[in-house]
Amino acid sequence: MKNKSLWSSTQSLMVVIHYTDLEALNEYRRALDKILDDSQVKKLTIIVTLPKDVNKDTLPPHFLIYYNSPNDYTFMGKLKDVLLQRELEKSFDMLLWVGSLEQKVYQEIKSCSFKQKVVVNDVDDGFFDLELKSKDENAFTLLDFVVGTLDKIELI
Repeated sequence: MKNKSLWSSTQSLMVVIHYTDLEALNEYRRALDKILDDSQVKKLTIIVTLPKDVNKDTLPPHFLIYYNSPNDYTFMGKLKDVLLQRELEKSFDMLLWVGSLEQKVYQEIKSCSFKQKVVVNDVDDGFFDLELKSKDENAFTLLDFVVGTLDKIELI
């Protein structure tokens, strides 16, 4: 009997990506749709971290996406977005963090419950279970690489 892979056993997934522009965000959305079509993932949450100068009200709303900006925190560093806070209280099978960990939401996410935590293209500070590197920044190629790698890791 074949063991299940890390990817095939993932039913709930949180993905954190960093906003550069609307075109790149749309490309990540399409790439995520592609990899999730043939997956076991039933629950998906996407957190898009925004630079301070981007107004999240100008971005297209989506029921799976939480836009997170430095403006979403109080002076004391407390998250003001109640909906995102509720989402972060849930448990997930996997966290997939793409890019720099230098984001305010990282401290919030560290208190969440994940079975597996994967960081792509940054250096693990001890929180993640797996660190992956890819030179390709194209969303489709990057996510195909991540899923291909996770699919090769068998759970015991």
